Amino acid sequence: MKNLLLSAICIVSLFLSSCQNWIDVNPKTDIEAEEFFTSEDGFKSALTGLYSMMVLEKSYGRQMTFDFVEKLVQRYDNYPAGTVTDEERAAIYKYGETTSSKNAIAEIWLKLYNEIANINNFLQYLETNGDVIVTEGYRDLMKGEALGLRAFHYFDLLRLWGPIYSQDSTKACIPYREQFNSESAPLMAANEVMKRIVADLKAAEELLKNDPMNYENVADEPFIGYRKHRMNKYAVKAMLARVYLYMGNKTQAANYAREVINDSGLRLVRDNREDVSSYGETIFGLSMYNMEEKLAAYWKDATTFDTQYYISRTNISSVFETNSGIGLNDMRYRSNYGFIHTSANLFLCRKYLGASGMYGEKIPLIRLAEMYYILAESVALSECGQYINAVKNARGISRAYDVGTDVTEEQRLEELNKEYQKEFFAEGQYFYFLKRHNMKTFYRCPVENFSAYVLPVPDDEKTYGEAEKSFKRK
Repeated sequence: MKNLLLSAICIVSLFLSSCQNWIDVNPKTDIEAEEFFTSEDGFKSALTGLYSMMVLEKSYGRQMTFDFVEKLVQRYDNYPAGTVTDEERAAIYKYGETTSSKNAIAEIWLKLYNEIANINNFLQYLETNGDVIVTEGYRDLMKGEALGLRAFHYFDLLRLWGPIYSQDSTKACIPYREQFNSESAPLMAANEVMKRIVADLKAAEELLKNDPMNYENVADEPFIGYRKHRMNKYAVKAMLARVYLYMGNKTQAANYAREVINDSGLRLVRDNREDVSSYGETIFGLSMYNMEEKLAAYWKDATTFDTQYYISRTNISSVFETNSGIGLNDMRYRSNYGFIHTSANLFLCRKYLGASGMYGEKIPLIRLAEMYYILAESVALSECGQYINAVKNARGISRAYDVGTDVTEEQRLEELNKEYQKEFFAEGQYFYFLKRHNMKTFYRCPVENFSAYVLPVPDDEKTYGEAEKSFKRK
């Protein structure tokens, strides 16, 4: 087993090193890319490169998971001066004035569009040079993955820069491009972007219908064996569940969420001492090599905390409902399970500590628990409790605190609000739940009548063309 793992690491390392040239290509100087897409192995390496870009800190390796998007919901307590006022905490929402917010917004925008440009480049070469892919079915798998990845990126751009969809779905919000070139594009209406996202996902679903999802033959063929956490057929179906719920189509959302739960083979994690990020139930996620060193400024197990993203006892007690006894056995809270508890009453989430073993150095982007929550939100009120309870019980919460069958819409929403807060700590998903429901307040919200759900398009990025021209990786 050890030799197989070492072999797999070597293969992946070769893929990552070989894909650096094409990742850095520019629309005006893409000779290297033309040389790269001349073999099946070249396409495999290029596809791996699409994932490797997402692990960078300006993307899902930091900003889009535990950093900026989580700070928008006031997760952490590591303020340099100690005690901080509501006014100081609210400064993050002055998107055009506060330097840190302005820089983060511009950086995320540019990075996500950079990744989309690379995806479009890959798809373009797949159309023109795809005949070099000779293994039966591989071309469809590659195209399906790439379309799913494009939809994933555009959906997150829409969730950040788009309007409250249920209130103003026709508002122009982000540029949308399917071609790899340097021409600019105007802002597109949110509902039109969503149509294209759904079209990509439906096309991907068809292309991936024969996805073997074979996790056993890694040594024989890594391209097939390493599909478990890639944009495989169940990741695409999970994205469709996410997207349809965002659009308000609860019937379709429930259908896809139920299919993932029933057919993916994944089960809810019940013990996160080793599997710190619940990667065993991850439908789509990334691996970050040398995570402990790369993220030490944010997540580091130490005797004292400095720059780490810790939270206070008051904060953690409220989020996980420990004062009432509900969350005392919740693995998402317990010491050396979900958090490190210190004698100084400071608490550090364990998800990004780079734990050793098969579940170490992982970044979950879609997990099975979310499918249960989507199903709970989409079915009749009398049914919703069973899906919320399934997650709560798996995490260690007593059945004495189960959600019953006689609940109101307001009670369902409040239960889901509590669960999203607990389940996706430091994963960047809670903000999207609040925005989807246009919540006017949330725990630790520093302003009255909260409305800062729409990020402004960066000053220098009014069109997609600017992002495309600034194509060099940074």
